[in-house]
Amino acid sequence: MDTRDALPAIYPHPRTIVVPGVGDCWQRGFFQVLLSTVGIFAQHPLTIIVCAFVCFAGAGIAGSLVYGVMIGDAVIRTGSHTMTTMRAYNTQMLVQALIGTFTFLLGRGALTWIAMQGPGSDQSVTLRAGLSATLRAWRPLALSTALYGLLITIGLLGLSAMLRELRLDVSNTRSIRIGDLGNILNWTAIRAIGFLPPDPGPPFSDWLASVRYNLSRSMVGSYLGFDLSTVSRGVMPGTVALGLASIALLIVTDALLCMRTAAIFSTPVRGTWLNEVLRVSGTHFTRVLIWRWSLRLAFVAFAVAAFVLAPALQQVLVVGPARQMFGVGYWPYHIAQSANGVGIALINGALIAAGVIFEARMYRALAR
Repeated sequence: MDTRDALPAIYPHPRTIVVPGVGDCWQRGFFQVLLSTVGIFAQHPLTIIVCAFVCFAGAGIAGSLVYGVMIGDAVIRTGSHTMTTMRAYNTQMLVQALIGTFTFLLGRGALTWIAMQGPGSDQSVTLRAGLSATLRAWRPLALSTALYGLLITIGLLGLSAMLRELRLDVSNTRSIRIGDLGNILNWTAIRAIGFLPPDPGPPFSDWLASVRYNLSRSMVGSYLGFDLSTVSRGVMPGTVALGLASIALLIVTDALLCMRTAAIFSTPVRGTWLNEVLRVSGTHFTRVLIWRWSLRLAFVAFAVAAFVLAPALQQVLVVGPARQMFGVGYWPYHIAQSANGVGIALINGALIAAGVIFEARMYRALAR
């Protein structure tokens, strides 16, 4: 008999100790927050759908309809929309900025307040209660929105300057040609890269879209779009440094201020919300960064698939029937573009609502 078998107390058998890795911790936390986000959708589906449709998608729908009406009127009067396209697009962005500045603030505040309420909350969790809470806190909400939007806009301007210097202009998406695989892949790549940076929100995002569109229409070089074969070899080092600094600004700003609305509703003293959100985000900076980009990459994949599918369905469900209905041989540009804009607004509204709820649940998980 072995000595270790006879004296087990002296020679104990070794025990296996399992130490969870960092990856396991953030994965468990991320999926818990994700499940919590889905749970909020399951508890208040009608409230979230209404808020997403009215507050987040409403501005885009209104702007797309205005654009369609202006282009349609030009086609009826002159037989062409070429001279009206730029003015119609700028008007669309102006309408979206004016409406979205207020509706996005209300929707973001209301959904965050709803998502912040626990299962045992004594308050009635309704859209009306969420909007009332948002109106009571409108000053810090407006200030936080302006701060976040301004910093993200500065970062996007620097990033756009570098991309244009590299002749990789992602602002020029042009039109998708169904049946041309190369065009579809190029268009999809442009869309994906354009969705990766954080969105500053209205009115900043609408102003940026208008500036990019006007540049792409007025400068011949911008029509190269996104094409690796046209990358400039003589790039100024200062432009590259500006672009890299802008990328760092985008990443840091988004990670530190993404939970700003949740911090406002959870802080008793309204003036200390910035310190609170910086404390929570700074303490869990790496975790917030990983969780945010994990969700963003999933959203980008979904949005690109939806936006590629939308024009394809548009050709079948909108363009073809419209040509038969009106008895015209040309492509009903204004109808197709408006329908595409409405579809994009609806998809964006759903993704924005999901992102806002995720941020609120993430704050509840990390601020304990």
